[in-house]
Amino acid sequence: MDSGVLSGIIGGVIAVVFCSIVSAKVSNNSKNGQLKFGLIVSGLFWSCLSIVLVCSYVVLFTSINQERDFLPLLSLIAGFGIAAIYSFGEAYKVRGKFNSEGIEFHTPWTGSKNEKWSDLESVKFNGTANWYTLTFNGGSKIRLSALLTGHGLVLDHIKSLGYAIK
Repeated sequence: MDSGVLSGIIGGVIAVVFCSIVSAKVSNNSKNGQLKFGLIVSGLFWSCLSIVLVCSYVVLFTSINQERDFLPLLSLIAGFGIAAIYSFGEAYKVRGKFNSEGIEFHTPWTGSKNEKWSDLESVKFNGTANWYTLTFNGGSKIRLSALLTGHGLVLDHIKSLGYAIK
C-alpha cells in the first residue's frame, strides 16, 4: 500500500477517535443551558491561522524558488485560510441556549433561530457530519454538532419529551 494512502487512513482513524473522545467529554457539560464550542475548535482556528501566517511570511520575506515553491505555498495559504475563517466562525460566533420551553441558536452561516420544543417534528443524526438535525414545524432546522458543549443534555431533554433520535 502507498505510504500516502496509509498515512491518510491512519490520520482519519486518529481524527475519528479524537472527535469521539471530545464529543463524549463535552456532551453533558453546560452551564445554564448554554451551547457553544470548546477549546478544540478554537485551537483549530489558531493552528490554521498560524500556518497561514508562517506560509505568508515565507512567501513575502524569504527568497524562495518562485517556480517550484510559490504555488504550493499559495495553496497552503488558501486552504488553511478558508479553514481558519470557518473555524473562527464556529468557535467564536456559534452560540445557543436551551431550557424546558425551547431552544435559541445562532450561527454565522444560518442566522438566529428561536424554536419551541412543542414545534419539534423530528431529530436525525448525520454520522458523516457528526451532527444532529432538529427539524421544527415550518421547516426550520437547527444542526447541533456533537462537539458542542451540552449537546447531550439537549438530546436527553428531547428523549424525555418522547422523541426518538433516528
